[in-house]
Amino acid sequence: MDALLLALQNVSEQLLPILGAVALIFVCILLKKGWQVMDSLNDTIKNLDPTLKLVDQSMEKVQAPLDTAVKYSHSLDKVHDKTSAVFGKVADFASRNTDTILEKAGAALEDTDEKKAGEDHE
Repeated sequence: MDALLLALQNVSEQLLPILGAVALIFVCILLKKGWQVMDSLNDTIKNLDPTLKLVDQSMEKVQAPLDTAVKYSHSLDKVHDKTSAVFGKVADFASRNTDTILEKAGAALEDTDEKKAGEDHE
């Protein structure tokens, strides 16, 4: 058993530095690839800058019509609210004064019937 442990120690003493050097080489390659990706990403971002400026200008051009649409929308909301309030008041008035409205409408119909009858006799 001691001989096996000594043999493994000898092999480990020789393999560990080699494996460490190989791992260090892979880490260096990985860092180099990461650095290249970062450089290409930086170039891509620099190339996007004019496009972003154009998009920003387009958004500024679109903003004025959107503001106008919002103003019209608020105006229409106000008109709708006022109209709803007026119809509500008319409905309340009509429900409170139903008898009076029916009497006046009946009187108006009788007047028109009498006028037609008078014209027919002439």
